[in-house]
Amino acid sequence: MTKKNGRVEFLRFIFALAILFFHIHKRFADGGMIELGETGLNFFARGYIGVEFFFLVSGYLLAASAYAKREKSTEMIGTETALMMKKKFWNVFPYHLFATVLTIIVNAYFLEKTALDRYHYVVDSWASIFFLQVFGFDSTWVNKLTWYLDVWFMVTFIFYPLLRKHYDVFVKIVCPLLALFVLGYMAHEYDGIAGVDGWTGMFYKCFLRGLSEMALGCSTYSLTRQISRYNFTKAGKIILGFLEIFCYLIVFRYACTEMDVKYSFPVIFVLWVAVILSFSNINPCEKFFDKPVFYWMGRVSLMIYLNQFYAIRLVQELCEESSFAVKAFLCSIVTFAGAFVCDKVVGWFIKNKPISRLIINS
Repeated sequence: MTKKNGRVEFLRFIFALAILFFHIHKRFADGGMIELGETGLNFFARGYIGVEFFFLVSGYLLAASAYAKREKSTEMIGTETALMMKKKFWNVFPYHLFATVLTIIVNAYFLEKTALDRYHYVVDSWASIFFLQVFGFDSTWVNKLTWYLDVWFMVTFIFYPLLRKHYDVFVKIVCPLLALFVLGYMAHEYDGIAGVDGWTGMFYKCFLRGLSEMALGCSTYSLTRQISRYNFTKAGKIILGFLEIFCYLIVFRYACTEMDVKYSFPVIFVLWVAVILSFSNINPCEKFFDKPVFYWMGRVSLMIYLNQFYAIRLVQELCEESSFAVKAFLCSIVTFAGAFVCDKVVGWFIKNKPISRLIINS
């Protein structure tokens, strides 16, 4: 099992905030840009780039997991994959269910006017609840943030058995080419990487987004293993540490400026370089991040990600006349409160298992 990287966990938290701020900007900027004083920056109008970080990290961790089992027989790879996906599903589903149910309730109340319409809204949300929306089922996409989880599950299901059976070829040849072909296709066909529900004829655009970036992430693990073989000097570590920071600064500059969206594709490769360096543990500040608080920040990033849509809807409906700054502050507070409650409620259910005890004899 790959040891958690404190710096990466901290970045999970930061990019989760970037995505939250992006959705706040998208909902309340009224088609314009909310500038941050005279800095030339805006309020994360392109903070969606944070999702790319999550896909790259997911690909890395998937490849690391498969590599750790390289000596294990693949005769029962189907069963192994199914059991692995079952574990991942139950690790995420309770947190997803908490946020999705709240989003359904809030949306149904504010978006629909009659009890019958609200009932239909709830029923039509079935695919969103079970991570099936991305397959194309005609259902209300209640919490579009779950597209990341939908695609993550789908790509993991495809990649894992290939990684286990053909790790070397898949990571070193198939993944780089797959990433380049898919990202190149998207750059040719679309203005930028952003977009979730554009239908390609067989699947949503977001599937291509996750597929290409998780493929890059898988290659990242192989590259970090190669880099770890080098014995860098102190000066070399400092130079590469600054390069890592510089790459992240480029990514955040893209997130907070009106740079042409076509540059989202080269920014992905810049982010990829940054992630490679982060996982390579070259940065002299590595030990500073090896603290419980940073691992906690990484853990709550998923809850911040999942619990923001109903928070934004509540603020939109209840504080319509407030300024953007007030709305942004309230959305952040409600999201953090929802994440805290989600953590406590789901944690209690996981620990006490009241539903399992009701149905199954222990």
